Amino acid sequence: MVKPQPISLSAVIPAYNAADWLPRSVPKLADAMKKAGIKTAEIIIVDDGSADDTSKVAKSLNVGYPVRVIKQPNSGRFIARRTGTAAAKYPYILFIDTRIFIAPNSLKYLTSRLDRPADRLVWTSHVNIDKNGNIYARFWEAVTFLAWRKYFANPRECSYGIKDFDHYPKGTTCFFTPKEVIEKANSWFEHSTKSAKASNDDTLLIRRIAEDHNINLSPRFSCTYHARTSLKQYIRHANFRGKVFVDGFLRRDGNRFFWPLLLFLALSLAIPIYLIFSPKHIPLAAAVLAAVWLGLLIFALLLRVPRKDALSLFILSPLFLVVYGLGIWSAFLDIYVFRKAKQLTN
Repeated sequence: MVKPQPISLSAVIPAYNAADWLPRSVPKLADAMKKAGIKTAEIIIVDDGSADDTSKVAKSLNVGYPVRVIKQPNSGRFIARRTGTAAAKYPYILFIDTRIFIAPNSLKYLTSRLDRPADRLVWTSHVNIDKNGNIYARFWEAVTFLAWRKYFANPRECSYGIKDFDHYPKGTTCFFTPKEVIEKANSWFEHSTKSAKASNDDTLLIRRIAEDHNINLSPRFSCTYHARTSLKQYIRHANFRGKVFVDGFLRRDGNRFFWPLLLFLALSLAIPIYLIFSPKHIPLAAAVLAAVWLGLLIFALLLRVPRKDALSLFILSPLFLVVYGLGIWSAFLDIYVFRKAKQLTN
């Protein structure tokens, strides 16, 4: 391996009710920074209006690097990351979430790649999901595999731009970038998002970066994500992902989910209305849905989704469809109906 390049790094951690997670995730981050030979660094924890002891716990951390804590009213992940970026002292930014355990040698590998051409400066982490005893984690693993099978069928180092953007995984949950790159993207994002608090900065923000810089991905720059473990948490998370999906993809910018999203909105409205006025077709509709449900399991297995993950997808998909769909409709009505109506009346 090429010797890592010495860099100065600001790690930015958006934190909401994360008092239980910070003592576990931050030491792993510090360990990875030390293994990479990063001597000039800081860890910025942005307490996004937590109701627990997040700030107190953050201030008590002693991991060999300066830990700075910034408190703000609850404003969402994008605003928290923007706040941390604005306060950062150093030229490289690492976004990392509280539920993320970065792999010990990830930063060592990443910094060894920075002597490559300029298209190797922006990295999104390969994310492993801790699935042990967690049906909800297995569900998300199956969804992730199906959504980005082009990569997960054969994980390897790759570099992609805006042309292939929708075919590869990406996320700000563990994301490395020069500060000037993310500041430029933040400025664009603030004027382009429909809702900064409920925004899909995982997709929309990185899509803007991909217009100018390749996004790099490798299993050797990796982390482990710890999913929610209760039904209540799963429902809340799925609903939120439905909301942010609207802001990220209901845009005619060439993304591959624009037309499917419009089709979902149309069908999820038209079919219930039709069945209300034609109740005799309800048994047929139920049979079709059951066939599609079973087909989803067969489809996942044929695409080599691990059996337990495919079964979790099968079990939870009806609930997910309802909760995620309600999230989509909630965001659509808020952004394109209620907010527009309010603007017209003012």
